[in-house]
Amino acid sequence: MSTATVTPPDAEAKGAPKLILDARNVTMRFGGLVAVGDVSMEVREGEIVGLIGPNGAGKTTFFNCLTGMYKPTEGQVSLFGTTIPPKPRAVVKAGMARTFQNIRLFGNMTALENVMVGRFCRTSSGAFTSIIRGPKFRREERETTERAHELLKYVGLGASAHVLARNMPYGDQRRLEIARALATDPKVLLLDEPTAGMNPKETEQAMELIFKIRDSGLAVVVIEHDMRFIFTLCDRVLCLVRGEVLVQGTPGEVQSDPRVIEAYIGAADDEDEEVEALELETTFSAATHDEEDGR
Repeated sequence: MSTATVTPPDAEAKGAPKLILDARNVTMRFGGLVAVGDVSMEVREGEIVGLIGPNGAGKTTFFNCLTGMYKPTEGQVSLFGTTIPPKPRAVVKAGMARTFQNIRLFGNMTALENVMVGRFCRTSSGAFTSIIRGPKFRREERETTERAHELLKYVGLGASAHVLARNMPYGDQRRLEIARALATDPKVLLLDEPTAGMNPKETEQAMELIFKIRDSGLAVVVIEHDMRFIFTLCDRVLCLVRGEVLVQGTPGEVQSDPRVIEAYIGAADDEDEEVEALELETTFSAATHDEEDGR
């Protein structure tokens, strides 16, 4: 069922972008349930990789394995060729950050304070220095505040620095989560359904922001159900079904694969299913035209 893409050993020697994230044969079992089965994925510098699949396909579980939320039953995850331990703090310090499907902001803190929290992993002041507010603490506090302001402006929230996170519009909360993740200075950013619940204008703004992040040199991995969004945005797409890789390739290759349509709506055995298949194919086709027009 799984179709894996193997990168030639001399690919980097021929000028291919540098390999940043390398997940090999990742498997996650919960008792007798295999939530993720033997999934491999490579992410290279400046690349946007999409992860799609029906509900329950194992996409978020795979993200949790990559970011240390879960310890994989089998397999390993490497950044820049070094295997990272399955601990969230170690993963973040190594250079990988994420957002969550369900927004996880500190609602009673301002936007600025939320971003400053993300920066904490890059500071080194000890408890004693923090208590007495010594010179090192004050310097790091000043630098953290300045960086947080920069990131808020970067994601378009410069005017909302002192607004409580819980009082911000939904789309702004999503962007705030991205700013907090960027505060960790990642080399690869994982976004779990960044446009869920957004209106078309907010979705377009999210796409522009992700392109901006990619153009700054970061690699991005995106889970998303919006087919037009994912096929317009991504350089490569992996489709997971029942925890395994069904197909992976360019957006054109994935959206033209009949197995992908079948995975979402089932085989077209009657007239209604044929109509649904036609509608999904139309969505894929529209995504292709958007990609050609946008690039």
